Amino acid sequence: MKKMPQNTKRVLQLIPTGRDRTITGNEIATLTKQSLRTVQAIIRRLIIDYNICICGSRDYQGGYYIPANDTERLEGVRALYSQQQEEEKRITVLMNSSLKEHERYLEGGA
Repeated sequence: MKKMPQNTKRVLQLIPTGRDRTITGNEIATLTKQSLRTVQAIIRRLIIDYNICICGSRDYQGGYYIPANDTERLEGVRALYSQQQEEEKRITVLMNSSLKEHERYLEGGA
């Protein structure tokens, strides 16, 4: 087991178990007096470096949670999968679009 920094452990302690009880990144940032970007980086490390299953709810409330069961885990993964598909579309367009396309729109051609 890896040694976990105290600020990382504090973030982990704030993440509830169960999709019905989520906490937003902003709430964690306020409670820990850290920036939202720092909280997001810590959560990413908790998932990748410490192998902790943390999902994010993408509904109107949003927020992070530790899945209480496999159904909640799959719901969290489904949201990430949708995001991955959208990002892949964006990458494809970026790789295939003309670097001059914006000029046509700015000149009023379209």
